[in-house]
Amino acid sequence: MMASKHTAMPPDGRAFVSSFARGLKVIESFGPDNRSMTVAEVAERTGVDRAVARRLLLTLVHLGFVHVHERRFELTTHVLRLAYSFLSSAGLGASLQPFLDDLARNIRETVSISVLDDAEVVFVARSDIPGRRLAYVVTTGMRLPAFSSASGRMLLAHRPIADVKKLLARTRIVRLTRRTIVNQTEIIKAIAAARRDGHALNYEETEDDLIGIAVPVFNRAGLMVAALNASTSAARTDEARVQSEILPRLKTTAGQLTSMLP
Repeated sequence: MMASKHTAMPPDGRAFVSSFARGLKVIESFGPDNRSMTVAEVAERTGVDRAVARRLLLTLVHLGFVHVHERRFELTTHVLRLAYSFLSSAGLGASLQPFLDDLARNIRETVSISVLDDAEVVFVARSDIPGRRLAYVVTTGMRLPAFSSASGRMLLAHRPIADVKKLLARTRIVRLTRRTIVNQTEIIKAIAAARRDGHALNYEETEDDLIGIAVPVFNRAGLMVAALNASTSAARTDEARVQSEILPRLKTTAGQLTSMLP
C-alpha cells in the first residue's frame, strides 16, 4: 500500500537529509536576542560541533542568506524570500484577508502585506474599499523598488546597515516621479528614520498623488517578516490624518497579525 504523501519519515529514514535539516536549524537559531553570533555560539544553540556549524554558516554566506563581519554572522534580507515562499504556498494570505478587509473598512483606504525580495518589495495580500480605487492599483504578486517605497524602507530598516548599504550600492535607483529620492545618502536617512519612528512615510515617490504608510509586522520570535502598508491619495489625506487615524490602526492590525506568523 502506498504511503500518504503527508506521512512523516523517521529521522534516520532514507528520505531525511540531515545536512539540510541542520542548515535550517542554523537559520532558526538567529533571533531578536542573538541577531549576530560567532561560530561557537551557533554551534551551542544548534547542538552541532563547531566544524559543522562553520561549514553550514559558510554555505549560507555563499548562498546569500548570511553575512559575516569580524567573525560574527548575521542573517541577510535574502532570508525573507523564505517568508514570501511560505506566505504564497501556504495560502496564508487567505488567513490574513479578514484582518486586511477590516482595516481597509476602518481607514477607508487600500491596505496590503508585503515582504522583501532582494531590492524589491513583493505584495502577498491586499484589500480595497469598493468604489475607492487609486489610479495606482496594488495587486498580489506585484513588485516595487524597495528603496523608493514605504514598505521597502520599513523592511530594510530592520536589517544591518552594512547589508543595506551593500544592497543599495548594487541597485539602480530609478526616478519614478519628480519626488523620488535617488541620492543614496538621503535614502539611507529615510531608512534610518523608519527604524527610529517605527513607521515609514512615502509622499508621491512611486506615483503622483500616492502616499504610502508602512509599519513592521513581526513574527512570534520577534523578527520582522513583513510590512503592513496603507495607500492613500495626497488629495484627500494630510499629515494630521496619517498620524491620528491611519498609523494607529495600522499598528494595531500589525500586532494582531503577529500571532499568525511562525
